[in-house]
Amino acid sequence: MLIKSKNNTKKATFSFRPDFIATSVTTIDFEYLISLGVSTCFVDLDGTVVSRGTFEVDKQLAHALKNSGLDIKIATNRPRSRSLKELKNDLSASGVIHPQGIFGKPSKKYLRSALKEYGLKPHEVVMIGDRFIQDILGANRSSVYSLLVYKLGSSHGKVDSLLSKFEHRMTIKFEQSYSKID
Repeated sequence: MLIKSKNNTKKATFSFRPDFIATSVTTIDFEYLISLGVSTCFVDLDGTVVSRGTFEVDKQLAHALKNSGLDIKIATNRPRSRSLKELKNDLSASGVIHPQGIFGKPSKKYLRSALKEYGLKPHEVVMIGDRFIQDILGANRSSVYSLLVYKLGSSHGKVDSLLSKFEHRMTIKFEQSYSKID
């Protein structure tokens, strides 16, 4: 199930409110996103498509992305590695967006550089992630559609656990003012 904010205007804003919320990548209505003109998906890794710090992608999730009809690109703050190349293959992604020096998610420069590199306009892209600060705020600041999914796996450490609980409560609060997409 995919739900959307009642605010349909998309412009750069300093906001933690996602444009859409889904329980998982597997429940996203990609056809609806395509009907909005979205052609490309920037997808976060940790907590979105893999549990934090792991490299194993759920087969249903990988299948959903592969059959989404969108060009998939991994958007991560993880350093370049051999395992990242394997994740790219597992997700059928056509590219990986890495931090530009110190400019990683949620900086505007991170996503705007990716848009420029791939010749994309903001309205053609949806950023899918599980974190309000890195994924949703970064997308909203760059005028890219933002789609929040519930976090995969468990938290690591006290700070991550507290942040995850806070984000879960915010997600539930936001959902109350959103509408289902039929």
